[in-house]
Amino acid sequence: MLFTSLTFLLFFVLVFSIHWILPARYRWILLLVASLVFYGFGIPQYTPILVLSALMNYGFGLWISRADDDRRRRNRLVWGIVLNIALLGMFKVLSVHPLFTVPASWGVTLSGTAGWILPLGISFFTFANLSYLIEIKRRKWEPERHLGYFAVYVTFFPKLIQGPIERPAAFLPQVKTPAAFNYDRAVGGLRLMLWGFFKKLVIADRLALAVNPVFDRPHDFGGPAVIVAAILYSIQIYADFSGYIDIARGCAKLLGFELTKNFNRPYAATSVKDFWSRWHISLSNWLRDYVFLPLAFGISRRLKKERYLGMRTDHLIYSFAITVTFLLCGIWHGAGFTFLAWGALYALYLMTGHLTEKPKRRLYRKAGILPASRLYRYPQVIVTFTLVTFAWVLFRSSGFQNFSDILTAAARGWSEFAASPASAYRQLVVAGFTLADMVIIAATVPFLFLTESSRFLDGTWQRLKTRPAWLRWSLYYSVLIAILLFGKFENSTFIYYQF
Repeated sequence: MLFTSLTFLLFFVLVFSIHWILPARYRWILLLVASLVFYGFGIPQYTPILVLSALMNYGFGLWISRADDDRRRRNRLVWGIVLNIALLGMFKVLSVHPLFTVPASWGVTLSGTAGWILPLGISFFTFANLSYLIEIKRRKWEPERHLGYFAVYVTFFPKLIQGPIERPAAFLPQVKTPAAFNYDRAVGGLRLMLWGFFKKLVIADRLALAVNPVFDRPHDFGGPAVIVAAILYSIQIYADFSGYIDIARGCAKLLGFELTKNFNRPYAATSVKDFWSRWHISLSNWLRDYVFLPLAFGISRRLKKERYLGMRTDHLIYSFAITVTFLLCGIWHGAGFTFLAWGALYALYLMTGHLTEKPKRRLYRKAGILPASRLYRYPQVIVTFTLVTFAWVLFRSSGFQNFSDILTAAARGWSEFAASPASAYRQLVVAGFTLADMVIIAATVPFLFLTESSRFLDGTWQRLKTRPAWLRWSLYYSVLIAILLFGKFENSTFIYYQF
C-alpha cells in the first residue's frame, strides 16, 4: 500500500479515527491489525514472513535474557543473528538469482521475471529485530514479555517498509504507555505529511522523468545530459526517501508516536564521514553501534604493536572496520555486485578521508584558512557532493555494464555542447522532461533546500506557531494546492521500497 495512494489515505483516516476512539489499553490491537493489513495489501503471501520474524525474535529475546552468564548470552545472540541474517540473505539471493523466479502477480504464472520479489521492508525490520536482541544481550533492555506490544514494535506500519530503524528503548515505551491526543502534535504530523508529499510527488517523481531515460538508455545521450541526470538523481533520491520519512513521522505523530529523525541536510556535509552522519541516520547509527565500534574495539584489544604491515595500528583498525561495515551496508541495500561495489567505494572514500584528515588540516592552517570560514566549507561541500553523486550513479546502475555505459556516455558529446549548449536541453526534452517540468523543478528544488537549510530547518515551524492562524493555514493550503496542481500521481513506488 503506497503512502501516495488514495487507498492509503482512506486507510489512514479510518485507523486514525478508530485509534482515538478506542480506550488506550486496546490501541495496540488496532495498530497490530492495521499494520498487518497494510503489509499484506500488496503481496499477502509474504505476511507470514513478517509474522515469523516477529515470533522468532520475541522468543530469542526471552531466551537470551534467561542465560545466567555472558558467554551463554553471547552464544544465544549469535544464533539469533545467524537466523535473522539467513532469512534476510535467502530472500536477497532469491531476488536476483535467475534460477529462482516468481512474478509480481503471484499465482498467475511461475516464470518470466528476473527473480523473487523481495518482501517489503525485510531489511528494515530485520535490523530492528537485531537491535532488540543485541540490546538485551548487552543488558541495556529487558525483553518485552507482552507479545502484542513486541509485535507492534516490529510491524508498526508507518516505519515498517522504509524505516526509520527504531531502537526498542525509543519505541516500546510509547506502545506500552499510549500518549493522549495533542492538537499541536497532530498539526505537526499533518505538516510533516504535507511536506513529505510535496517532496515525493512534486519533486522526486518529476525528476524521475529526466533521470530514468538517461540511466536506462545512456547510449542515447551525451555527457552534459548524463551529468545533469546524475545531479538530478542525487536530488531525487533525497526528496524520495526523506519525503517517505516525513510522511511516516507525520503519520506516527498523528497516532501519538515519535519516530527518529532520519535526515539532517546531508548535501550540506563537508566530508563523506559527515554525509553519513546526516543521511539515513538510523541506519548509520545502527552500523556504527553494532558493527563498526564492536569490530574496532575487538581488534584493538588483540593488536599490541604500534605498526603492522608498515601502517599505524589505529589506521589499520579503522580501515578494516570501516571496510567490513560498508560492505555490509552495500549488501543490506541489495544482493547485486553493484551494491557491494557501492559499499566498497564508500569504504575507500572514508579510509582516504581518515588518512588525509590531519595533513589536510595542516595544509589549510598554513594557508590561513579557518575551518569555520566559507573558503574552507564551500569547497568541502562541493567535493563531498561530487563524490556522493558519483556513488549514486553506481547505486542507480542496473549492473556493471550499465555503469560502464553511463561513464562512457558522460565522456562524449562535449564538443557538440560547446557549440550548442541547448543540445543537452533538447536531449532531455526528447526523453520526456518538458520545459514545464524544468520550470517547476527550477522553482521547487531551491525552495526545498532553502526551507531545510540550517537557517530555517529548526526555526521555521517554531516561528510559524507564533504567526496568525490565517497565515499558517494559508501556507499549508498553498503547499497542498501545489501538490494537487504539480504533483505526479502515477503509480510509482518509493526508491527504497526495493530494500
